[in-house]
Amino acid sequence: MSGVVVLTRGLPHHRAGGMESVAWDVSRALAARGEPVVVLTTSLPGRPAEFVQDGVRVRALPAAPPGRYSRAWWRSSRRALHEELHRAPGSAVLSVSAAAFGCLDLAGGDSRFVLQAHGTSVMELRSKLAGGSPRAAATAVRNAHGLLRDLRSYRRFDAVVAVGPSVAASLGSFPLGRWAAMPPVSTLANGVDTGVFRPDAAAGARLRAALGVPAPAHVLLAAGRLHPQKRVDRAVRCLHALALTAPGLDPHLLVVGGGPQEGPLRALAARLGVARRVRFTGPVAREDLPAHYAAADVSLLTSPWREGLPMSVLESLACGTPAITSLTTAPVEGAEGAVTRVEAADTAALAAAAAVARPGPGRPVLLPGRYDLRRVAQAYSEVLHGRAAP
Repeated sequence: MSGVVVLTRGLPHHRAGGMESVAWDVSRALAARGEPVVVLTTSLPGRPAEFVQDGVRVRALPAAPPGRYSRAWWRSSRRALHEELHRAPGSAVLSVSAAAFGCLDLAGGDSRFVLQAHGTSVMELRSKLAGGSPRAAATAVRNAHGLLRDLRSYRRFDAVVAVGPSVAASLGSFPLGRWAAMPPVSTLANGVDTGVFRPDAAAGARLRAALGVPAPAHVLLAAGRLHPQKRVDRAVRCLHALALTAPGLDPHLLVVGGGPQEGPLRALAARLGVARRVRFTGPVAREDLPAHYAAADVSLLTSPWREGLPMSVLESLACGTPAITSLTTAPVEGAEGAVTRVEAADTAALAAAAAVARPGPGRPVLLPGRYDLRRVAQAYSEVLHGRAAP
């Protein structure tokens, strides 16, 4: 029986990241619809090379180093995909970002190849150059090489799924839209499992108590990998501004996630005199994230990079917590009033928005229905099997 083969260099089993979470959520939601789904990914230390979870058969290729592209990945993923298509001819192939770029010589037969685009080399190149960082600009050479690779590769897919309108716009504009002979592009939002991510005021209160956060405090949350490009320092500066301008709010900040910036962020909080108001939780298992959103009054996404629709924003809304994002982050359609977009580099503007944002009475769900994972999985199924026009 034909099904779906998903290729991704990473899953939440490797690390908690937006792209990894989207890949896994789509896979298990397709499996819940009754479709045979196999995921080909890089090695998973401490786990068997093949296992079944949530109805999804996972093949972690032992030769491929965990979570990254490598020569071993390109070789072993092509071999594994050839085996899967021989086992189930006609299965659709979903490439999460560039994961299937080494297998495109297998395209063109009975199997439909679909690219899930989380961004483009052009978007990343522009973000790096606009950021003003010499180090980021120096690494932009890699994105120029990526653009050439993309121009060669995109045309070999049967369809492309853009995870947000900004990604779709980049795919359709110069230079990709003119030079890549782009296949049909569908815009499908990231989906949230609303059975897991949902309002739970009691869980939020318990977590506040466990973290030593006063019950009446106005709590900000920054969730994600603590990497320089995420600019979580802006959330710390926002907290400092609130502590000065609105002390009656008793503002606190939850920094949820791990990464190389934790040390510098702790130092910044200490230098600004707000260390006692910040809780660094470290990496948090995905199943524990809803309680963290429920413990917050507002979540912040302050990255200057051009973003599609980050999972942290959608998950926050599903838990009834409003969000504030950078202007470079795509808007959430139908969530007017629940998401405030500001110039995140402007600390005063960020703090002003954070001061007034808070959950509604009873903490209602703020996520529009179109972002429910079940609806998104149905749309993916239609694109993968060629039953939907872009």
